[in-house]
Amino acid sequence: MSTTYARKTWDREGRRLGRGLMALPALILALVVFAPLVYSIVLALYNWQITQINQGKPFVGLQNFAKLFTDPKVLSAVGNTLLYVVGSVGVELVLGFIIAAALFELTKGRKLANSLILLPMIIAPVITALIWRYMFDPQFGLISQVLSFFGVKGGVDFLGSSQLALSSLMIVDIWQWTPFVILILHAGMLGISEEQFEAARIDGAGRVRILRSIVIPGIAPQILLVLLFRTMDTYRIFDTVYVLTRGGPGGATETIGLYTYQTGFSFFNMGYAMALSVFILVTIAIISTFYLRLLRRRSVFA
Repeated sequence: MSTTYARKTWDREGRRLGRGLMALPALILALVVFAPLVYSIVLALYNWQITQINQGKPFVGLQNFAKLFTDPKVLSAVGNTLLYVVGSVGVELVLGFIIAAALFELTKGRKLANSLILLPMIIAPVITALIWRYMFDPQFGLISQVLSFFGVKGGVDFLGSSQLALSSLMIVDIWQWTPFVILILHAGMLGISEEQFEAARIDGAGRVRILRSIVIPGIAPQILLVLLFRTMDTYRIFDTVYVLTRGGPGGATETIGLYTYQTGFSFFNMGYAMALSVFILVTIAIISTFYLRLLRRRSVFA
């Protein structure tokens, strides 16, 4: 009886200690995350023009949110963003899987290869964008020099062409963030037990069959994590687009993140910019919920 009472007392004290330890982080999280979020939602209900100080901030209700669905620039920016997300993440996943599988087959030099592959991911995105800005230069860029060697004269204006600008931005993203995909998928491959590969080899399975039947199902959680993180990251892309194209030419590379920045800090319409920010947050939350549900469903990985 005394043992049971002592155990209950210990559990009760432990719960109190846990709640006490969580109180301060929860308060900091509320101040840092939820307070600005609530403030942004409140500001989205007002027509706040920074340049029109005398008019104040008239209350407009859900007018800013209703404008999102009729604003042609929002529809264009969301379309560009979705193309950017699908193109970049899709190529990164396929390319990352191929390189991770190649690394998995290496017996010597794996550590050196991993170190070299991770170099692009270490560079800050703004620095990466500046590097590629000079590489894409139609006159003096490295890419134009290589193309001229193969007979393409006059250079190609990758960032100034409405047909090539968005694809060029995707190339930059793929170059920098494919190493992240390689790192996650390669770690997942190393976690697969060697017994499964030995049993498959004994049954006469080739490399393609092993990849399809063992490797891909074995790294399904890592694939979903890669899709989750990279989709969220590319959907809110801003720095690379701002440095390389500023949304041009003619809005061909204007993403929803860049349009939100321009609305707030170029056109000084903070109320509408807050509504755009809330829209981005909601769409990312929906995408994240979809991937997280897939992660929880263990039957998907069978």
